[in-house]
Amino acid sequence: MTTNPKTFCCIPSSLIATLNRLVMVAVAMFVMASVTGCGMLSHRFRGGSGSDLLAADESLIDSNGKGPSQLAPRTARVLPKPEFGVTPEVQAELNRFMTAERQTVIRVLDENSNRYQKTKEVFEGQGVPAELLSVAAVESGFNPQAHSPAGARGMWQFMKSTARIYGLKVGLTKDERLDPDLSSVAAAKHLRDLFNSFNDWHLALAAYNAGSGAVNRVVSAKGERDFWGLSRQGALPRETRNFVPRVIALSLIFKDPSRYGFSEIKAIG
Repeated sequence: MTTNPKTFCCIPSSLIATLNRLVMVAVAMFVMASVTGCGMLSHRFRGGSGSDLLAADESLIDSNGKGPSQLAPRTARVLPKPEFGVTPEVQAELNRFMTAERQTVIRVLDENSNRYQKTKEVFEGQGVPAELLSVAAVESGFNPQAHSPAGARGMWQFMKSTARIYGLKVGLTKDERLDPDLSSVAAAKHLRDLFNSFNDWHLALAAYNAGSGAVNRVVSAKGERDFWGLSRQGALPRETRNFVPRVIALSLIFKDPSRYGFSEIKAIG
């Protein structure tokens, strides 16, 4: 088939110019849409549930200058409370807290009741159960300035990479891991994402300590999702096997101190 050149000669030059401009605009819009979409995906936290995840660079302070404890919940979904029971592992930690570490528990509860209440407000604002606040007690004793030889910092002992995922600024002149309010918002988000990933608080706590990748690999290899079963098989790191029952034991003590022999202090759970 041949094309008659005279056919194109009949099209006005002004119409051709208009068509060219429309094509250029359409291409530009397509490119912008593609770039924006990739940017949003790049901020998703790996392993979580898409609808509940927040961009890593999202501001933790709203446009009215309100702090984290004043923010409205970021999501309508309130996560279920953990069902913490007394297993032999938890009982062993309770025994330790009631004897060898008794004074440490009393000091943490007495000195940090105000900090606990402020952080509880942050967690409630994020829809995360207050029972999980015992993570900060185990990690740092609620000390915002705590640091570890491995490079973890703050009340929640965030490593730099995890802190940045949740919008905390970490640099030479500023380290928001040391800010108890901002880091608590980040911790609530992190715990929410871990729960959404595993749909189980015990595994979420294990992932907080060992990393979600490590826990996912163990779950896949063993074909089992029960934390206690995995722990008793020695499938999880020793530190993680100790961390989870310690968090649970302290959570139980915070909720009802007199039941565990701490009648001189009031419940803060």
